[in-house]
Amino acid sequence: MRAVTLDFWDTLYDGGNLPERLAFRQDAIRTLLTGYGVDLREREITQLYVESAREAERWWREEHRGYTTAERLHWMLERVGARPRPECEHVATACSAVDDALLRYPPPLLPGAAEAVRALAARVPLAIISDTGFASGHAQDALLQQDGLLDLFRATVYSMDVGHAKPRPEPFVAAVQALGVPSPGDVVHVGDNERTDVGGALGSGLRAIRLDVVRHARSIGFDAADYRDDESDAEFVATSFESLLEYLEDRVGPRIASGRTADSRPRRDATRARRR
Repeated sequence: MRAVTLDFWDTLYDGGNLPERLAFRQDAIRTLLTGYGVDLREREITQLYVESAREAERWWREEHRGYTTAERLHWMLERVGARPRPECEHVATACSAVDDALLRYPPPLLPGAAEAVRALAARVPLAIISDTGFASGHAQDALLQQDGLLDLFRATVYSMDVGHAKPRPEPFVAAVQALGVPSPGDVVHVGDNERTDVGGALGSGLRAIRLDVVRHARSIGFDAADYRDDESDAEFVATSFESLLEYLEDRVGPRIASGRTADSRPRRDATRARRR
């Protein structure tokens, strides 16, 4: 193993949408619609937002498309009968507000994520491979910068910039090229999603580890059967960053973790990248 790539949402950062962030973005959408002469009630704006989220989910899940913030805003405008204007300042302002919302109301890092990134960066080159949501890759970079982690990554590859989402190979290829490793097989990708992270990595020639930190946390206090997901094509499934580091320890060379844990389950044995 010569390099590690990491997913972003529900791997390093909590992927939930905070109510304050949602409200800030809906205010920005209201302002955008006003600029186009469209006046909707609050309930209608909320419904429009939900519908656009469903459509974006379809783009991601069915088309594996790396859509932009502007594309989702254009969809909203067309949905209410407006015609988006090219190079529109109202759309540009709304795009900035969507990004600003992520930084004003930032998602928390998952427990142990920052320490794990620092431990890994001390041993191997790192890159982010992330499917962006409503906010841009630039905003996700700014979030990493706020938390003192951005400079630990040699590259950050985002679906919005590449034009394709995982599990398509393009994001993985862009990251491998940015890392400068001889072969995709020299790279281990770590992520929470079996379909996009594990399936995408393996389909692109990388190795894969599934990180179940969020899945494990949500299972506490609930019927375990509701969260049972034992099958994985990943070479290893970790339920904590400690178990992830322990597994990678012997595969990197020098020690990258201290202590021993047992909360892990072994499994079957961009066009543009932001370079650092």
